[in-house]
Order: sequence, then structure tokens, then C-alpha cells
Amino acid sequence: MEIYRDAPNRGPDDLDIVLRVIERRRESLDCESLFFERPRGLEFEPGDWVDIRFLAPELAVGRTFSFSSAPTEPDLRITFKRGLSPFKRRLHQVEPGESLLITQYGSNGFRLNRRSPAVFVAGGIGIAPFRSMIKNVIDDGAGPRITLVQTSRTDDAPFRQELLGWSGNLPGLDVHHVVTARDGRLTVGALTQLLSDRTIADASFYAAGPPAMVAATEKLLARLGVRPKAIMTDRFTGY
Repeated sequence: MEIYRDAPNRGPDDLDIVLRVIERRRESLDCESLFFERPRGLEFEPGDWVDIRFLAPELAVGRTFSFSSAPTEPDLRITFKRGLSPFKRRLHQVEPGESLLITQYGSNGFRLNRRSPAVFVAGGIGIAPFRSMIKNVIDDGAGPRITLVQTSRTDDAPFRQELLGWSGNLPGLDVHHVVTARDGRLTVGALTQLLSDRTIADASFYAAGPPAMVAATEKLLARLGVRPKAIMTDRFTGY
């Protein structure tokens, strides 16, 4: 693992791990992925986050992203929504061969419980940690039954085709896409049609996306009778 010891604004406890960019990929009209060479010794779990920053002093304050790659994949991958901030504009311009820095990485507890069926509700870029979880289950060859409900404004949703392909080959994976511009926002009635009574009673529920979307999903699940302890959330703020 290569450490960069002369990064700007370093503190005595900072640890800056070099990330070398190998690919930038369009995932949807407004979302992209960056692929990095995986530093030797860097281990993480699906659902974990990473703080990334640039070497340039004017962009030394980093941002937090969920890993969209699985630990079973050779490279690291983050997926982000394009934005107007200087950091996001610069991220959109990154080219293969450039280097960024990891300042820290870890977990906020948003981890898959393999002992119960799982229902994932993803809003927009909130699909990132779920891609990591699903890919990890596929590569491990074992895991809980997963129902994914992906919501996006249009049909052009990140990873949509990849996820549909996986669902066709993995009996324990059901993928549903809700286009809010056409179908409206997710409702109790829509969830009831997608989920069986047994799933609602037995599953662990996970919601990831913008804070307002996550809060609305929590209210929907409460109306379905889902216990608060069965709900885990990951709020994507300021993206």
C-alpha cells in the first residue's frame, strides 16, 4: 500500500493512501464511476464508505463515497452523481493515470445481514452500496434472498442493465425499477404489490439515497408494519 506523506493540510494522524485511476465510466445520464487500482492490503466490506481527496491544495477537502465495487472484485470503484461544486467538476474531469488520495475508510453499520431475506430500496445514486452487496453475494455463491427496488426519475438508472442481467441468472434476486417521472413516487400500495406478506414480516430492510427519499421510505415501511430494528439506512448528503 503506497502512502503519500506530503499531501496538503495533513494532520499528524492522517493516513493518505494513493489511488491510481484506471478508468472513468458513464453509468447514466448524470452518474459516473471511477475505477482505481486496489492498493495492496486494503480490505473492506460491502456497504463501507471511503473518503477521497485530490492532491491539489485548493481541493484538499475530500468527500465521502460508498464503494460500488465488491470486495471480491480486483479494482476499487466509486460511483457519483455529477454536481456543480469545484470538487465534483474536477472529479468529472479525472483521467486514467491520475492519482487521488484515500484519507480514511470504514463502516457506518450499513452491512448486509445474511441471516434474513433482504429488501433494498435505492433512490438514485443510493444504488452504489447495493451493487457492492449484490455482486459480493453473487461471487460468494451464497447469501439471502434479495429484493431490490430501484427508483429513479427516468429509465436511465445506474447499473440497471447489469442488475437485470444478474437477476436473470440468480434465482434469489428480484429486481424492480420504479420510474418516478412515469409511475410517481414509491407508495405503500406499490410496495405491497412487490413484496409478499411473509417478506414484509421476515426481511431486513435497507434504504439508501438522498435524505428526503430515505426518510419517506422509513415512513412507508412503518405503515407496512416493519419494525424499526429491521430497517437500516444510508443517507447520501451533499452529493
